[in-house]
Amino acid sequence: CDDCAGTGFRGRIGVFELLVLDDEIRAAINADASSQDLRRIARQRGLLDLRAAGLRAVNAGQTTVSEVLLALEGALS
Repeated sequence: CDDCAGTGFRGRIGVFELLVLDDEIRAAINADASSQDLRRIARQRGLLDLRAAGLRAVNAGQTTVSEVLLALEGALS
């Protein structure tokens, strides 16, 4: 339709990741933990990274894989 320009979607949604600093993550940062260790700790604490958040939106029918890939590309540049 004209509203969605043939995409099947209307409007925009936010796809993002949010790292909430708790005592464990703060201690790891202060101890100069590697980015891999920080990511592991964050995932254990419930972090949904940008890729996973995008895929969740795709599975919910809110966006397409190509839109998520564009967002990831933009986030990495």
